[in-house]
Amino acid sequence: MQFCEVLVFRGVPTLYTYSVPDTISVVQGDHVDIPFGRSHCVGLVMGISDGESDRPCKPIFSLHEKKTAVHPELLSVISWLYKFYRCTPHQAYQTVVGNKKKRLLPPEAPPVVSTDSDPLLTEEQQAAVDAIISDHGFSEWLLYGITSSGKTEVYIQVAKAMLARKKTVLMLLPEIALTPQFMHVFTERFGSTCVILHSGLTPKYREIAWGRIESGQVQIVIGPRSVVFAPVQNLGLIVIDEEHESTYKQENHPRYDTAEVARFRCEESRASLVYGSATPSIERYYSAIQNRIGLLCLSDRIFNRPLPKIEIVDMTTQMAQNPTPISSVLHDAISETLALGEKILILVNRRGYAPYISCQKCGKLYACPQCQLSFTYHHDMSFRCHRCDIKVPVTHTCPSCQKPHLSFGGTGIQKIEMELVKRFPEAKIDRLDRDTAKTSKTLEKILKDFKSDGQILIGTQMIAKGHHIESVTLVGVIGIDTTLNMPDFRSPERTFQLLTQVAGRAGRGDKLGRVFIQTFQPDHYAIQHAKTHDYKSFYTEELPNRDAFLYPPYSRLTHIILSSLTEKDVKIHATYLAKWLKSVAVVALGPTPAPIEKIKNHYRWHFLIKSLPEHHEEVKEKLAQLPLAPKSVRVIIDYDPKSIF
Repeated sequence: MQFCEVLVFRGVPTLYTYSVPDTISVVQGDHVDIPFGRSHCVGLVMGISDGESDRPCKPIFSLHEKKTAVHPELLSVISWLYKFYRCTPHQAYQTVVGNKKKRLLPPEAPPVVSTDSDPLLTEEQQAAVDAIISDHGFSEWLLYGITSSGKTEVYIQVAKAMLARKKTVLMLLPEIALTPQFMHVFTERFGSTCVILHSGLTPKYREIAWGRIESGQVQIVIGPRSVVFAPVQNLGLIVIDEEHESTYKQENHPRYDTAEVARFRCEESRASLVYGSATPSIERYYSAIQNRIGLLCLSDRIFNRPLPKIEIVDMTTQMAQNPTPISSVLHDAISETLALGEKILILVNRRGYAPYISCQKCGKLYACPQCQLSFTYHHDMSFRCHRCDIKVPVTHTCPSCQKPHLSFGGTGIQKIEMELVKRFPEAKIDRLDRDTAKTSKTLEKILKDFKSDGQILIGTQMIAKGHHIESVTLVGVIGIDTTLNMPDFRSPERTFQLLTQVAGRAGRGDKLGRVFIQTFQPDHYAIQHAKTHDYKSFYTEELPNRDAFLYPPYSRLTHIILSSLTEKDVKIHATYLAKWLKSVAVVALGPTPAPIEKIKNHYRWHFLIKSLPEHHEEVKEKLAQLPLAPKSVRVIIDYDPKSIF
């Protein structure tokens, strides 16, 4: 008799065994209709066996015709994901496959790829390409190259070699904003063998793209972290560009790390995994220095173009002389650049107009009722909470003292935009943030408009990474202290990375770039090393801080977050878990209220576990036995968190 192990589309922790009637033919990866308890539901066949069962098994009803079969390679990813991240099998399925339906596509002839446009590589680029393609099994590499050193060309040449071997390629990017640029570059070299895949596309387009990938009509898939689950066969290469970016960590359960998934897929397929960055994460660079992964370096910009000159503007002095958010030196630099007909990027890492609303009478913040974060004033006459995603009309009446004395403080991107419009009324100014680019189409249009006839692009972190616009010669950074002062051990690292990345957008053409960084902490080592574009010196100075407090790369972190609508319930369960962790010899910091104590009316407490890397799996095994929480309390375990808020 034949039996199958079925992943049930329910929130259950295990697979279930069903018998297969003689009238039904199933294969691994088929979707089936099954009985479950007193109801019917859909399941996925994970494995098939012959023999006898030691207990009675319910038979499957039929094949489920509305969903396409899942390729065996993705079945292994699903199985690995729910075991590695301790989620339910169905949660793993939803993460990997989503809700793809069966779609028939006409056959498409493979395109002819022209290689006439291949540029001459530098010695360092050629050495990097040769090293990666010389290994025909699983290999792992860090491509550390300064901004504009030609990392993308290395990716292209390695991809070309993989396609020649009839292999497929996944090109991962940190932001949807970068997909049009990369798609354009790759399509020029590889034609219709490329496809993009991301959440900003229409459902119909995503279904068609998924079908083309499954049927083998495309060999290169480009997009953000979800592309790591693309149903390619014969995988040869995964590239994770800007590997240091926190966007590669999924912040919803299961909280997977894209690099971990990519490593698993590459190991299974004996493929190459390449991490690229001008500012590698401390952990990744440490692994390379320790010879755990290969290290490839690109130390010069293409055509030996110089790195931009960076000037630090001490805002303590500037504000004493002229209390405006745009310093006189940055103002003068903008004027000069506009006069020369060159383009400007201004980074402001705060959305809205004013990020603090407070009462001048009683001194209290006007805060979001669901999380107590100060509302941000937006120029559409609304107060918004960017954490809970709620919006209320503007008022000047304080909810605490009922007096009309609310005032708006701090500097957001809208305030800087209005200031620039006032100072440079003739300039064409574009803005790029989550409020102006709500869809991938509007995002692409803003970037296209700026490249064609824009003069100043003001934006949040979305403008800092990967964009190649040769006519940009000036970059201004406003409000970097917000990032630097975050209560997180990674704040100096993120500040250095953000400054170095955005500075790298300047001077990518024939003209020298200039960068002005406004800060109230000009002597901080993250800012000083960013000024000299010196990643290795920053790494050397940062590493002892990590060692002293046992933070990565000297440890692996596990973050346990508890939340409840009732503060008493979450506190009681946190106290209970503290005793349980102690009983199983897991040393944890906490429990304490989380740095962000309340989100969407849910009170939050947390634990932080630091374990030596060699003990991390042991900690995971113990946490797999974590006692069940009461229904009123939600418990999330985040392995290797990128944020501990």
